[in-house]
Amino acid sequence: LLERNVALKDLFFDVLQCLRVVEEWGPEYRLQLTRSEQPQSLVVHFNCLDPARLLALRQAKAHAVTAFSATLSPLAWMRGRIGLADDAVCTRAVSPFAARQLQVHLATHIDTRFTARERTLSQLASLLGDWLATNPGNCIIYFPSYRYLSDCHALLEQQSHAHRLWVQQREADEGQRQALLEQLAASRDTAALCILGGVFGEGIDLPGEQLRSVVVVGVGMPQVNRETRELQAWYQRTTGAGFEHAFLFPGMQKVDQALGRVVRRMEDSGSALLIDARYARPEYRDLLPPWWEYLPWRQAARTS
Repeated sequence: LLERNVALKDLFFDVLQCLRVVEEWGPEYRLQLTRSEQPQSLVVHFNCLDPARLLALRQAKAHAVTAFSATLSPLAWMRGRIGLADDAVCTRAVSPFAARQLQVHLATHIDTRFTARERTLSQLASLLGDWLATNPGNCIIYFPSYRYLSDCHALLEQQSHAHRLWVQQREADEGQRQALLEQLAASRDTAALCILGGVFGEGIDLPGEQLRSVVVVGVGMPQVNRETRELQAWYQRTTGAGFEHAFLFPGMQKVDQALGRVVRRMEDSGSALLIDARYARPEYRDLLPPWWEYLPWRQAARTS
C-alpha cells in the first residue's frame, strides 16, 4: 500500500509539472513521441527549442538584469538566446591577460569533418604526437565525439612519447571528473583525451602547472540529429541564420571555453592547438577570442 501511495504521489507531481509546461506552450515548442520495441514504451517529450520568450517574461518582472560570462559571444546571438531586449546594453571587456601568455597555433591542413575523419586519422594522430613531443606538461585534447576519440587513442598508444594517456569514459560521472582533476594536480606528464563541451570542457579550474596546453580537434559543431535540424529550421524562420544559430555559434563557443582552460591566473602561460581546415575561414576565425595571436602551426613549430 505504501509503495502504491508513493507511486500515485509521483504521478501527481509529474502530471502537475506537465500541466505547468503546457500553460507556457508557444510556437517554439515541439511535441515529440518516441517508443521502443517494448510494449507500453511510448514516451512524450516536450521540447522547447528556444527559451528566449520564457526568459524574457521572467526578466520583465525584475527591475534590472545583469548577465556576464567569458563566452557570451557573439553578443547579438547571446542577447537573443537569453531573452534580453534588442536595446539591452551589451559590451565586451578587454582581456586582463597579455597575448604572449597563450600561444595559439592553427593546423588548417587536416580535415576533421565527419566524412573525412577515416581518411585523415593517421595524419591527425601524427600531429598530436608531434604536439605532445614538443609541448611538455599536462595537456587536454578535446574531440567532437567518442568514436573519433577512441580511434585516435588507439593510434596514440602505438606512438612513443613521454605522456601518460588518460581517456574520458562515455558515462563520465563526478567520480571520474574528480579523478582527472587529482591526476592533473599530481602529475606533469598527463595527456587527457576528453569530449569537447563535456564535463571537462568548462567549469574546471587548472591553474599553473596543472594544465600547460590544450588541443581542440574540430570546431565543436553539435551532432546532426532531429533536434538540431529542428533548431536550425526554427532559427532560419525567426532570424534567417539557421546554420549559424544552431551549429556555428554553439560550436565555436565550446572552442572558446576550451581555450579558457589554460590561462587562469595572471602568472599563467601555455599553448593551444586548433585543428581543422575551417579555422582558415573568416567566419570561424572571427568567433575566436580577439586577444590571442593565432599562428599557423608550421610557422609556430619552426619558431618555438
